[in-house]
Amino acid sequence: MRFEVRYPLGQSHEVTLQGTVAVIGRDPACEVVVTDPKCSRRHAVLEAGPQGITIRDAGSANGVFVNDKKVERSQLKEGDTVRLGDVVLMVLPEEMPGTLMMGPEDMDAPNAADTVPPAIAAPKATQPPARPAARPQVPAPQAPAPPPRPAPRRTPAPSPSGRPLTVTLLAILWLVCIPLYGLGGVAVAHALGWGGAWAAAAIGLGLVLTLVSGVMGYGLWALAPWARVAQIIVAAVGLLVCPFTLASAAVLVYMARPAARAAFGRPRHGARGVEAPAGDSSSEGAFAAVILGTVLLGAVASAASVAMARRGEGSMEEARSSAREEAAVERLRRMAAAQAEFRSGTCVNAYADLEALLKPGTAIPNYRPDGPAFLPPEFARAEALGYRFELTVDEPVPETEGCAARGYRRFAYAAQPTEVGGRHLRVGPDGVVHAAAGRPATDADPAVH
Repeated sequence: MRFEVRYPLGQSHEVTLQGTVAVIGRDPACEVVVTDPKCSRRHAVLEAGPQGITIRDAGSANGVFVNDKKVERSQLKEGDTVRLGDVVLMVLPEEMPGTLMMGPEDMDAPNAADTVPPAIAAPKATQPPARPAARPQVPAPQAPAPPPRPAPRRTPAPSPSGRPLTVTLLAILWLVCIPLYGLGGVAVAHALGWGGAWAAAAIGLGLVLTLVSGVMGYGLWALAPWARVAQIIVAAVGLLVCPFTLASAAVLVYMARPAARAAFGRPRHGARGVEAPAGDSSSEGAFAAVILGTVLLGAVASAASVAMARRGEGSMEEARSSAREEAAVERLRRMAAAQAEFRSGTCVNAYADLEALLKPGTAIPNYRPDGPAFLPPEFARAEALGYRFELTVDEPVPETEGCAARGYRRFAYAAQPTEVGGRHLRVGPDGVVHAAAGRPATDADPAVH
């Protein structure tokens, strides 16, 4: 099959196809590759059979026109023109070798060796019966041998749609990232309590990365030229992300190869048509394996880093919680000491409320105005050290003549944690601090040592 391919700007070249089936389109894996954007990746199929050459539409977007008439399937003859987008193919005559033709009269003619001139013929009586002239042995015509099929070209290993294996893997990885980024942003916002600018920033970043993943996955799947450039930029940035440095380097090396450039719409024009550059199919599998392995390695390293960070945060939080509890226990013990001092300093043998401990003159008559308080002013704050403190007193002691004072038979000083992970604390007249987890402490709970 011989064709002349004409492009809109006037360029033309001849294409000779030696097989029985040829695919025309923009896909580098096609037998006839055309660079017209109006042509589909697999636009039409040429078939050679007993009835001649036939062309059929392979599901193209803009159709197939034979002699300016749109067809789904049509036989072609010498001089026909086929228009695919803005590219025109003209059927050229086949170069047939010469053939010897013989008529019946030639085949019935006697052999020259068997013809005897009359002048030297023997007498009729002695002449043996003449044998019939031998007919020339003409070999029976044979059907021409089918033309040899062209040797297969070595092209990058394509998927069933003509897409290189490594590009297909990259597209799938990007598509898998769509739910991961979306759910990751939601998880971070949940960890931050769904409030504040940081939670909103986490959700926004997750949405942006989800959109980028979708666009990149579609572009690589469709072999869009811009997707290769975008993938190179993303891989260059990925070199700075430690867990995925190896994967990014492998992607950069792959995208810089001529076979990758050809797969994204940059075919090579040869002397006998438009062909994709030759490539080693085994390298596709090697690159795909390296990229997949390094991506999985980076994911495992990232998960391990997050787990270690969480363990470190847990250890630090435990240390902070322990330090807060020790400070709260010290505060409760100081309250018990102040109550014991107040009780021994009054003649009613009673405990005081918080106001009497901070301002003794309000409960003890004739107390010096410049006399010391039983507790420092910071005890007036109910919340401190990650706890909420509360002093309760009951059973008031009646005033005694000559020794009036405001006092009580019992007191309890409790500390309730305001942050997750802390224990409840309590101290009473015995001066022992008790602790309980998840509920208010009582005198029956274990003592804190």
